[in-house]
Amino acid sequence: MTTSGERRAAAAAAGQVGEHDATAEAVAAVRSLVDGLRVADAPREVLERVTALATDAAALLDPHRVQGMRMQGALYPEVMLGGGGPSGSDPATIFPYSPVVGPLNPLAPPIELVFDGERIRGTAMLGAPYAGPPDMVHGGEIALVFDELLGTTNVCHGLGAFTGTLSVRYERPTPLDAELELEAWIDRVEGRKVFTTGTISHRGEVTARGEGIFIRTGIAALDG
Repeated sequence: MTTSGERRAAAAAAGQVGEHDATAEAVAAVRSLVDGLRVADAPREVLERVTALATDAAALLDPHRVQGMRMQGALYPEVMLGGGGPSGSDPATIFPYSPVVGPLNPLAPPIELVFDGERIRGTAMLGAPYAGPPDMVHGGEIALVFDELLGTTNVCHGLGAFTGTLSVRYERPTPLDAELELEAWIDRVEGRKVFTTGTISHRGEVTARGEGIFIRTGIAALDG
């Protein structure tokens, strides 16, 4: 029987650690493809070529699928389950496969966050794939960003927890293709409950506020 250490070593040897740069480059290319396809009015022959190329790319990846529990923090479950859960102060490193902040997830928009020991601050630019009303970010995408923004703030404080409730107040339109400022902080902790707050702003004006109540459990610590 293999030990958890041996499984983690096998995960690293299989590319969990060593191929992140190449994966990030492929992810960036796919993001560019998604953005271009979202706004393209191309002739049929171009779209057919895009379809063929995308189909070929998917076929190249298919034999390399990793089986197992899907997690934001690792491709191989053994890395997270054997290591005691996420920790650190860089959200992109804590959750590299996050659909919001993950550099190894093609669904994640360009978001950069920094933890200063008290608060998370950063920037984001959400393009056409995230559109809701005309030239505005979709309200559901804003809620998703808040869920991860507040959750990673908790993890950076060593308080990883499940989302219990998330409230979002949309104060003004959040524009597409514009630099947005993100900020989040822990308001208070009451027993197992962590109360966390954040804002999304554009040019210094708050466009949306998020407030969450997060519940700490033994399982929550494994993946935020």
